[in-house]
Amino acid sequence: MIRIVIIDSQDQDRKNSELVLSAQSDFTVVGMGKDGFDAIHLVSVHKPDILLMEADLAGSSGLQTAAISKCRFPQTAAIILTNLNDDTVALDAIGNDVSGYLLKARDMERLAVVIRIVHAGGCCLSPSIAAQVFPMVSRLTHGECPVTPTLYPLAYMSKTELQIIHHVGGGLENQEIAEKLHLTTGTIRNYVSEILRKTSLRNRAQLAVFAEQNGLIQPSPKIPAA
Repeated sequence: MIRIVIIDSQDQDRKNSELVLSAQSDFTVVGMGKDGFDAIHLVSVHKPDILLMEADLAGSSGLQTAAISKCRFPQTAAIILTNLNDDTVALDAIGNDVSGYLLKARDMERLAVVIRIVHAGGCCLSPSIAAQVFPMVSRLTHGECPVTPTLYPLAYMSKTELQIIHHVGGGLENQEIAEKLHLTTGTIRNYVSEILRKTSLRNRAQLAVFAEQNGLIQPSPKIPAA
């Protein structure tokens, strides 16, 4: 039996994936969530064979989440099922140890087949994405497309720690974070101290930058020059 966790911020898309996969006799959906925090928690609890997720998640990057998951739980293979028909995102996904990249509008009929291929140790790209990515890989081998190396400082953070980093990056103070997570201010303060220790950062300002750099918040919009 292939055990699967589904992560998608769109309720209907999440349900659609569940319907497709639940119809397969050799599949079982062991958990579903809506963001990267849910993904890390569900993978740590259920140890699934497959993490099926959207690339563009609320609160955190789906690709960064896939990298964290693969680092902590190497037995779980990640497949991206997304609306982002973007060759650069697909190439970044490959660099983050994703085993499959599919498009919701074109590849749902192939989803079960791809999951079986990935579970057997293979990799799959949506045909339309592959046509864009392979020329990029060719240029990459000739040094024309430098790739930013993926960092894994978040790999051993808990779901709560990831949420706190997200909120610090969003500019919230400890009391505000405590209210959102239903914890005490002292508990949040202790979490922040431990996060700073794990990341070797000195203060909250550096942690906020760290959150943006690692996809736990959306980048700040650039203000156009006057």
